[in-house]
Amino acid sequence: MKFFRLLILFGIITLFSNPAQSQNDLYGGITFENLTYNKSSVYSIGTDFYAPFKDRFTLNYSFKLGLSKDHSFVFHSSVSTLLGTYLLALNGNYPGIATLGLICLAIPEGVGMYMGPEGQALHLSLNPLGMDYFSAGDFTQEYIGMSCSAVARIHYKLKSHVPSYITPMVGLYYRYKQTSINEQYGIRVGVSFGLASRNVDSGTSIQELFR
Repeated sequence: MKFFRLLILFGIITLFSNPAQSQNDLYGGITFENLTYNKSSVYSIGTDFYAPFKDRFTLNYSFKLGLSKDHSFVFHSSVSTLLGTYLLALNGNYPGIATLGLICLAIPEGVGMYMGPEGQALHLSLNPLGMDYFSAGDFTQEYIGMSCSAVARIHYKLKSHVPSYITPMVGLYYRYKQTSINEQYGIRVGVSFGLASRNVDSGTSIQELFR
């Protein structure tokens, strides 16, 4: 129930927040993340990709690999990415199915929204179409299923010769169809380093960021 209250709060913020201007950049970055749930921690590395639409909204894509403290293997992606890859692999046997696979690849894991000025914007996102795989310590299957996350990021564009950004993040993680609260909820924290599609004058230098 708490998770659904969070979703309602996200919707209210989306409706009544002031629009962020000129946030229509394309971003892709390397993300380092820690997921804590059920007294366990998962450390992962991967990529996050934000495709802009309108002035302040994004389509969110992610792909991550990691290990837990007990050395089990962890994989995260969107459901559509896995389905699209599978359909593309079948294309040799079923001509024309590649088109459907490409359509699936275009479906995002979730959507996001910028709040605040260009350069140091708060980015809120809701990602209900995640897919996770957790192996046991001997790499036998422990869990595979869908997940959802609500994430807040502080999106700093950096003043540099290369258009780049740094983005610390924190979020709530939820796994569907779990009976135990400890297995349902988790906390995500991490940071992303990446490139922007263009440079801006309103960014932050590294020296300013760590003062």
